[in-house]
Parts: sequence; C-alpha cells; structure tokens
Amino acid sequence: MRSILPADENPALRDISRALSAAEIISPKIKKFISEMKKLLAAEKYGVALAAVQVGEPVRLFIVSGRALSRGGRNAADEPDKKDEAAIPLPDSVFINPALTKLSRKKIDKHEGCLSIRGKWGEVPRAEKATLTFIDEHGKTQTRGASGFLAHIFQHEMDHLEGVLYTDKATAVYDEQPEQK
Repeated sequence: MRSILPADENPALRDISRALSAAEIISPKIKKFISEMKKLLAAEKYGVALAAVQVGEPVRLFIVSGRALSRGGRNAADEPDKKDEAAIPLPDSVFINPALTKLSRKKIDKHEGCLSIRGKWGEVPRAEKATLTFIDEHGKTQTRGASGFLAHIFQHEMDHLEGVLYTDKATAVYDEQPEQK
C-alpha cells in the first residue's frame, strides 16, 4: 500500500500533474488507486482531502472525505458539530481532471494545513466560493459549487495539481501546538 509522502521526499509536489485519459479513468488500475487513496485518507484523524500527487502519482485526481463534505459551507475544519455526530456520513467524493471554472472575488484568510507538511499550519487567503468541473469515479462529467470550508479545500487540492503548496500562498506559517491536556 502507498503512503502519504512528506514534501521534502516528494519532488513531484512541485510539478504540474497530468490529466488522465478516458481509458485510464475507467481502468482497474485507477479504480484500485482510488480505493487505496480513500483508505489512506480515512486513516488520517484530521485529513479532509488527498491529491494523487501526495502519494507520488502526479495525475489530476483528488479525493474529498465525506466528513469534509458533511460540513458544507461551515468553516470549522475538524471540530465536530453535535448534530452531525448522529448523521449518516457522506461518501468520499472523487474529482478527476478537475478545473476551477469560477472563483468569487471575495477572499477570506483561512487556517490551513497539509498532510504533506506535517506539524505546520498557516493562514491562506482563498476565494470564499469556488466552482469545479470534473469527472467522477464513474466517468461522468460533473459540476460542483462550494462555499466556505469546501471551497477552501477545492482550492488547496487544485494547487497541489499545479505544483503549488499552501506555504507558497500563506500570509503566516506557524508550528503546530501540542494538544492541551
């Protein structure tokens, strides 16, 4: 099974990822790869999305966890909402060959981290709203708009596909603080 590679061990994070062909999208190889990525993401306590390039495969594909999708437009990244605890979790969503088709002009600074840069966090200005066109894991073209937290995730993952890390855009970067006991 693959693993999430740290930025200093993954030069592909600085390259533009290549698009997948229609034949690749429906291939058993990509279906297996998506399954592996979902398992990796599920094992992360605070991870909400994962780009293929983060596991060393520079293709235009990322996954957003159902946990993140259930938060909708709310801005809280990892803090559970009491009413969400009893909710049926949403399935993870797969975004293949995504393209940002619309970004709002209004930007908001957001607290951001990355599974490829452990132990660091930053404040990153991102558009408040974003729209993506993409191909889902079943080969169907989709369009999805988002605001708040999900729009922020879309932009972070799209940056990964373009060889950009959040630290490149951050207005401040700081070390993770140990949890209070």
